[in-house]
Amino acid sequence: MTSSPGAAAPSRSIARDALRTLGGTAAGVWMLVPTLIATLTAPRRPAPAVVRALAARLTWVDGIPRRTPPRAPRLRGLLALSALLQLVVLCILVLIVAGVAVGIQMLVAAATGGPVTLFSARPGRVTWTTVGLFVVPGLVLLFLALSGLGGIAWLERRVWQSYQRPGAGELSLEVDRLHATLDEVVSAVDAERRRIERDIHDGVQQRVVALSILLARAERAEPVDAARLLGGARRETQHILDDLRDVAWRTYPEMLERDGLAAALDALRDRVSMPVHLEVDDLPLEGRAAQTAAYFVASEAVTNAIKHARARSIRIRVRSEPTYLSVTIEDDGIGGADAAGPGLTGIASRVAARDGVLHVQSPPGGPTVIEAVIPCA
Repeated sequence: MTSSPGAAAPSRSIARDALRTLGGTAAGVWMLVPTLIATLTAPRRPAPAVVRALAARLTWVDGIPRRTPPRAPRLRGLLALSALLQLVVLCILVLIVAGVAVGIQMLVAAATGGPVTLFSARPGRVTWTTVGLFVVPGLVLLFLALSGLGGIAWLERRVWQSYQRPGAGELSLEVDRLHATLDEVVSAVDAERRRIERDIHDGVQQRVVALSILLARAERAEPVDAARLLGGARRETQHILDDLRDVAWRTYPEMLERDGLAAALDALRDRVSMPVHLEVDDLPLEGRAAQTAAYFVASEAVTNAIKHARARSIRIRVRSEPTYLSVTIEDDGIGGADAAGPGLTGIASRVAARDGVLHVQSPPGGPTVIEAVIPCA
């Protein structure tokens, strides 16, 4: 009776997973010294790099991505436990190597009648019977050692999960932060609505009133004057369309959704009167929410620079990383921007809503540098 290929496949998969687990756990020994150093320096360097290496090794073992490391205050505990487990793995590997070395010497001694120097056995004292008596205990110890490596592999994954999961105090702070962010976002949305209302009332509405007056005068005027008034009405209609496009663009540019951040920023540059230097990395198709936030950060920062900074030029840089998007806006204006002012507060609220970080540098005399780091997840 023959076995089917499908029946052998699960066995090969189990054996491959077991070897990967044991190999990945044993490989952690090479990181013991860096892990001990990182434990002393956490959360500063090289702790973040060592944690990324630990995450990559665990991901290689079980195939589960670990893109979000534990928070900085919890890095030292994670690294300390990892170093302890790696030390235990080192002890197990030493015992395995010692056992293999003893076994090989005993086999050679039994075959040649020579001595076993590891436990001072004289020539001829080790026979095949002696080897047979050591086989069963040796296999049991080897099984226990390999089981210990598998247990440590499980413990390493559990330790990562425990330290990645925020504690009660961190959750409480996060809830408070989210409440504050929600209030700021609501305020920013209300301010944006008021701005749109002012744009429509002071711009579009006034032009519509002027258009209606021109049309009324054209109805009562002589043919020659009526043609001139109708020409003015057509020009006023074009101004109204331009104003409506401006309002729609500031509300949400369709190009951002259709063509992505690079095209939207390029169009923003064309709409600005002063020189804007643009540097944009190749952006992935996913992470559109982060790109949307980055666009509005750039748009509002450019608007603030034009209104208040007396800048002659603006530089926008967008860098794309696997887990975050960074947008930097720098102008050569007079500086002195207030991070607590209404313009920058709105930008900060938009970034905080995406769990990002905003950095503002604006010394008196300039330049002003605004950098937003926005997670892509």
